[in-house]
Amino acid sequence: MGSEQYQLITLPNGLRIVHQRVKGTQLVHAGFSIQAGSKNDGAHPGLAHCLEHMLFKGTTRRKTIHVLNHLEVVGGELNAYTTKEITTIYGTTQSKHLTRLTDILCDVVFRSTFPEGELEKEKKVIIDEINMYLDTPEENIFDEFQERIFAGHPLAHNILGTEESVNEISQLALKNFVSTHYQFHNMVFSVVGNVSIERVLSALNRFLPDAGELSSSPTVPQGQIHTSNGAQSVQTVLHKAEGAATTFTSPSPFIETKKTDFNQAYAIIGSLAYEMDHEKRWTLLLMNNFFGGPVLNSRLNLAIREKYGYTYNVESGYSAFAETGLFHCFVGSEPKYIQKSVDLIFKEIKKLRTQSLGSLQLSRAKNQYAGQLILSNENRSGLMMHLGQSVLRKGKANSIEHAIDCINQVTVQNIMDVANELLNENQFSQLRYVPENE
Repeated sequence: MGSEQYQLITLPNGLRIVHQRVKGTQLVHAGFSIQAGSKNDGAHPGLAHCLEHMLFKGTTRRKTIHVLNHLEVVGGELNAYTTKEITTIYGTTQSKHLTRLTDILCDVVFRSTFPEGELEKEKKVIIDEINMYLDTPEENIFDEFQERIFAGHPLAHNILGTEESVNEISQLALKNFVSTHYQFHNMVFSVVGNVSIERVLSALNRFLPDAGELSSSPTVPQGQIHTSNGAQSVQTVLHKAEGAATTFTSPSPFIETKKTDFNQAYAIIGSLAYEMDHEKRWTLLLMNNFFGGPVLNSRLNLAIREKYGYTYNVESGYSAFAETGLFHCFVGSEPKYIQKSVDLIFKEIKKLRTQSLGSLQLSRAKNQYAGQLILSNENRSGLMMHLGQSVLRKGKANSIEHAIDCINQVTVQNIMDVANELLNENQFSQLRYVPENE
């Protein structure tokens, strides 16, 4: 999570820079978060993800091998990933190499050339990635579930696309996507490490493109920092979050069983939930964590794995997007146990709606979640991405203290209210994979 110590600066070209200095580390983490993901693919499913791959395949200044070697030769790392709403390109290196890191990040984000020969090779790599996911039922079933539950909305798009859609992606489509979405006002540059804001801005002044390289984006003036009021000294600029998310129309619940060539059976159940700015999201986050989150003492793990031994993996999850959210439960087991496991999940869901937590249970749940948040804050690379993506989505990043305070305000009644609002069995969609011979 973020901290009150971060600085947020908006340059006159619209680029926002969020910076947090962390002493006692020799590393610096930096990256661009861009408001563009599979939700923006349009007629080319998999386009945003393909673009993420192609950013490393040559720029106007470097060939592929030089892009890949730029940080590697000093022990650093360069990477990227795509979600449904955001693409993040980031890197980590020693603090003394901040200039080198900024150079390569600006180069791949703003000056990639997408050579056609490299594109044809990378399509094969992406198709192999697609096939790998198709052979991973835990990933495959979740992607298919989202395609069904978000049907008719861009969130339904599979991030990777399909073999057919990937093969149709052209160099022109990549360039059009960049010209539309890779604009300064649509991205945030975030930095976490033992480096000053002055060093960050100096590096950006050297490597951000000028007006000739990025259409409709003015040059960053050398040697000064601007806010909307003109040239000023470095300061923190807090942006207000954007307005409320638009309403997402819920599809009718579905129940489907598919025959597969997997040996195990898998089931996912779920329904639409709160968008990322909803006031009740903190209650749902807390409830999800003790119900089926990444902890061994979750209710689902104790009720299904530990009590009966039906499964190795059972979990729940909450994904929040700009316009809506998704709550789901997943289980994989031997085919003979899949129905029993699903029944037990619904039994535990009913308890959430009908049985109040005791004050001690609630206190323990809050302490556990707060501890997890504090631990996650120690991951400096994750902190850098959290800051960038939060500023991109909401104009600000919550501090760890704010998050814990919101969790501590959740009451027993809040949890029951949210459970009864979202976790009605009649609202849940279900998708199952069962072996062909079952």
